[in-house]
Amino acid sequence: METKPKSQLQFEKLRDKIQKEAEKEEDVESHLKKYSKKDLLSFCEYINITTGNRDTKEILYKKISCFFSMKHRRVHEIDPLERVAFILREFENVQEAREYLCGEETVKKKTDLMKLAKYLEIQVTQKKTKQEITDRIVESVVGSRGRGNSIKERV
Repeated sequence: METKPKSQLQFEKLRDKIQKEAEKEEDVESHLKKYSKKDLLSFCEYINITTGNRDTKEILYKKISCFFSMKHRRVHEIDPLERVAFILREFENVQEAREYLCGEETVKKKTDLMKLAKYLEIQVTQKKTKQEITDRIVESVVGSRGRGNSIKERV
């Protein structure tokens, strides 16, 4: 049975419950199982998690779990690519994001950058150079959000 959160108060209660009670990814998932995909997307929007059109409920569980792990004490349990993607999404400045990505040990090799791009659902070809792939990732994750925000401000 799926239930719909009717207010931000319910989102706050869910967030607090996850923060207090969830120790592992499975715990987070058990708290979220009763919600529909639409509710999970709304919850992600409420706590500022970037979602994609093709995200399944399982991917949303993982993103929410990653979010709470990054924000609270369990950083060592997270997949390195998830950690890099999460940190990258937090940047507001394209140049800072590019510097971070170039200095990150997890994505030192071109193949690692390709895996990160795939994880972020960004299309890149193997013919591209390491720098071109880095630029594409940064522009897709950080630059697009900045352009979208500037458009919103104009309206």
